[in-house]
Amino acid sequence: ILPESMPRVPGYDLVGMLRPANHTGGDMFDLVSLDQGLFVLLGDATGHGAGPAMSVTQMQAMLRVAFRLGASLDEAYQHTNNQLAEDLPEDRFVTAFMGFLNPATHEVTYHSAGQGPILHYRLEQDQCDWHEPTTFPLGSIEIAGVGKHHSFTLAPGDIMALISDGVSEYGSLAGQLFGQEGVARVLRENQGRSMAELGQSMLDELARFGGDGAQEDDITIVLIRRDVHC
Repeated sequence: ILPESMPRVPGYDLVGMLRPANHTGGDMFDLVSLDQGLFVLLGDATGHGAGPAMSVTQMQAMLRVAFRLGASLDEAYQHTNNQLAEDLPEDRFVTAFMGFLNPATHEVTYHSAGQGPILHYRLEQDQCDWHEPTTFPLGSIEIAGVGKHHSFTLAPGDIMALISDGVSEYGSLAGQLFGQEGVARVLRENQGRSMAELGQSMLDELARFGGDGAQEDDITIVLIRRDVHC
């Protein structure tokens, strides 16, 4: 269910990485160029194993079909949520970021259904902004409508980072969590490198932080940087 390769978007460097805790995980990501722009998806189903993996696959398929049929981001969110609410057991849901990057205007429009916070690194200010989830997880409850999507703009050199909670909640043997502070520190220290190198640096830092401890949750990282000259 993962992209075989990263789409080529002029003026942008992007990468996606997934390290499941088990052979099959409940995390996934998608990056694909559609008529509406670059579609960006990160999903995290409750639990681990085959069941959650099927849930996020179902979500991905429904969204892909909706957009190819011309649905708006808001419409796709509502109908996917309602179908999952009908299909999933009562104790299951999917947190998800879904949005579009417009490479011409550099605007990101999105819904963040219980997924987050989303990190926006602003190069000019050398500052990390954290965007909290905009609504509840997918499949929690059927809805008759949806609020307007949120948005922000990537300035030259800015980075959007979608980081699953398996990163921020990665634990050390001493019982400490990597946290948002750890994520922001690694990003700021490596923001000038390629996004593939930055992502690998994040994974390496997690391994050092965790020591010999086991990985307890799926780790998913999606990084998108606007070229500083674009």
